[in-house]
Amino acid sequence: MQLSGKTIVITGANSGIGLETGRELARGGATVVMACRDLARAKAARADIAASVPGAKLELVSLDLASLASVRACADTIKNQWPRIDVLINNAGLFPFKKQLTDDGFEMQFGVNHLAHFLLTQSLMPALLAAGRPRVVNVASMMHHLGKLDFDSFRGEKPYGPLKAYAQSKLCNVLFARELARRHAGDGLLSWSLHPGPVGTNIMGRGLVNRTLYRLIGAYMSAKRGARTSVYLASADNIEGTSGAYYDEFLKVKPGSKLSQDTALAARLWQASESLVAGA
Repeated sequence: MQLSGKTIVITGANSGIGLETGRELARGGATVVMACRDLARAKAARADIAASVPGAKLELVSLDLASLASVRACADTIKNQWPRIDVLINNAGLFPFKKQLTDDGFEMQFGVNHLAHFLLTQSLMPALLAAGRPRVVNVASMMHHLGKLDFDSFRGEKPYGPLKAYAQSKLCNVLFARELARRHAGDGLLSWSLHPGPVGTNIMGRGLVNRTLYRLIGAYMSAKRGARTSVYLASADNIEGTSGAYYDEFLKVKPGSKLSQDTALAARLWQASESLVAGA
């Protein structure tokens, strides 16, 4: 797909996979809107990309995914400045070891990794549909295979297990991508989820101990390599027929877990998500 003249929004574009995804899409000529919580780091990331991609078109917007008010404000800012969005990449994510809650009282991994991106996507829908054939790319994980949905845990009601919460949030990503594709099959919107590979990012935090532990458990792949599937889904031609699919790090469609293929579960998650963001 020709990227010149396209507008692409990426959450968490100031580091890791998001940074490298933004770099490659900017290299292709797209205007990359970097939606980030820490604007100081985002400015440094923008300078980093600009130094390696002369003429890169890079914009910054503030987005704190732990606050649904911030998500709504970010969406309004984006729609006002860019009324047509060609690609939205829901990339940002976290994996806290200890239980935390978002500003709105949701378990942090569910709230940030899924619910905030659900709201952002819905809030940007007018601008996405204005593009004609928009794409929504959701960075999930193969860890969704371990995930189950406990609808009574979304506000942190249950005892916290970091891996269990992460797997649940990543299952949400895959289910959301499938249901989004199903609901928009008639209006041109395309949606996918993906596993980027075992990438050594800051998802567990920026502390040395956390980063070292993450690498020791197998997160060895470079962020540049991990961005490959996101870039592919944002820009490749002739993949429209796979909308709703889950891709692996080798650009191959995979079935995903049995639960991730449950259309009734996907619809229930969508309805629950709508209710949760409406009440927050």
